[in-house]
This record gives sequence, structure tokens and C-alpha cells, in this order.
Amino acid sequence: MNFTEFEPVFTISIVAAHVHLHPQTIRTYERAGLIEPHRTDSNIRLYSGQDIVRLIQIKTWIDDLGLNLAGVEIMTKLSDRVTELEDRVNQLTMELVRRRAAADQRSLPDPDPDPAPDPDPDRGYPGRDDRTAMV
Repeated sequence: MNFTEFEPVFTISIVAAHVHLHPQTIRTYERAGLIEPHRTDSNIRLYSGQDIVRLIQIKTWIDDLGLNLAGVEIMTKLSDRVTELEDRVNQLTMELVRRRAAADQRSLPDPDPDPAPDPDPDRGYPGRDDRTAMV
């Protein structure tokens, strides 16, 4: 059975064991608004792979940088904003590639570079007098 990183399938006990946090600590992060697990009809918390990544990040900020929950909240918002901006840069890059490809397609030379032969090459060009006619 395959799950996506966004699909909530892990209970709090599984997540707590995986990220080395007490379940009550995870609930504290939830109350602080740092994580928002999915709730089943019977009110059981379910976490996704993305939630686990977020919890590991929170744990790192607290353990390694010494941030408190207010600092983690700021870092979380900044991290989310960076992700949004990276996504936007990727969208704009793809749009630029698409537009350049379309412009390159329009600027390709005519596939039939030989013009149709002039039926009377001695006649010259219409509208020109004899001084400018091609000989």
C-alpha cells in the first residue's frame, strides 16, 4: 500500500516514536498552532509525512537553535513563505521556458526558402522604371 506525503495515516504514538517527542509535546505544538493534524470522525489525530517533516524541523529549531515556541512560530511562517516563493519562481521559470520555446518556434526560418519563380524574369519588378529594372 502506497501513501503520499500529504495523506494523514500516522497516529500520534507512531509519530512520537519516530520523531523522538512525547505525545504531549506534539499536542502542545498543536495547541500553539505549529502543526494541524487531521482528525477522524472519532476525533483521533492522524499525521501525514509532511507533518512529520514539520515536527522534525520544529524539534531541530528548539534543540539546535534554542528557539522557544514564539521563535518557532516565526520560523514556521518564514519557512512557509520561502516555500511559496520558491513555488512561484518555479511557475514563472516554466512560463518563461514555454514562452521562449513559442518565440523560437515563431522565429524559425521559412521551411521553403526558395521563392516561386518569376514567370517573366526579363520584365523587372512592377512599378519600377527601366533604370531600376533588373537585367
